[in-house]
Formats: sequence, C-alpha cells, structure tokens
Amino acid sequence: MTIKPIDLPPAEIHIHADRRLAFQVVTAFGAAMSDEGVPGPKVLRDEGNRKLVAFSTPIKLFGMRKVFPTNEWVTLREPEEVQFDLVPGNGPIVGGLKLLADRFTFEDREGCTLLRYDSRFAIRWSWPGWILGKLLFAPILRSLMRNHLDELKVLIEERASRSRAFPQVESCPDMNVTA
Repeated sequence: MTIKPIDLPPAEIHIHADRRLAFQVVTAFGAAMSDEGVPGPKVLRDEGNRKLVAFSTPIKLFGMRKVFPTNEWVTLREPEEVQFDLVPGNGPIVGGLKLLADRFTFEDREGCTLLRYDSRFAIRWSWPGWILGKLLFAPILRSLMRNHLDELKVLIEERASRSRAFPQVESCPDMNVTA
C-alpha cells in the first residue's frame, strides 16, 4: 500500500535575536523539566551533527491533555537548519505515524531571525490514513507548530535580552510572516 505524505503549510515567525542564538536555544537538549512537569529533550545517542533525542510533547486532544513520548533523529546544520525525523514506535499516535519530518530554518535578517517551521507527515493506513491525517491530525499539528513558534520566540528573545555574546540589535527589518 502506498503512503501519501501530507505537507503542512510552513509557519514563520520574526524573532528579535541573532540566528546563532536562536539556533543554540532550539538545540539545547537537556533533561530539564518544563513548568508543567514535562521532561525536556534528552540526547540518547550523539553522533556529532546527528543525535537521537527523546522528546515528551504535550498535546491537547478532544479537550484532554496528554504527553506523547517520541524518539527522533535530529540533524544539525549550524546555524541554518535543524531537521527532526521521527523514529516510528508504538502507541496510538506514534505507532500510527509512518513519517514525521519537521524542519526549522533560521534566516538572518540584519541581526534578527526569521524562523521557519516546515512539517511533513504520513499515516500508516494508506488512503484512510491520508483522510484521517488531513481531517484530524493536520489541524492539530498546525496548531502545535504555531504554539511552538510562539513559545520559542518568547524564550529566545528573553535569552537575547541578557546575552553578551549575541546582544539584540536596536531594530529589525519589517518581516512579513505566515501563520
């Protein structure tokens, strides 16, 4: 059976911080807990620019909040790009995904960053999976993308406000971004 991937529309956000700092914040994998008690990303295997990382992602489904663990290969191309590729596993969500590939690209805009988030996924069950993916999972993933970018913007700009290595510039160019 053929699996048809679903490409989500890219999401972008303007960040008032140097892209090198933005890259560092996005790729700071450690075992810290979030304010909500969710474990942070943890490197399971380090192969230099390629790492196997365990993530715990909180998702709201049907009004309930659930944390889904995933293992993903993360490929670093500093400071331009980070690629995340899901290692398929078990369970109702991760077990049903045949493909999940996310990518962050960091574009320098006169000392600021245009952060772009691309995502592609596929469900295991051929055309019924594609329909399920388009109708149910695509809206959930788009919302996760937007929320994740908003959280990253706050985190990166807060860090940039105290950075000596990558101080914030006085002003950034006007950037049109998509949701």
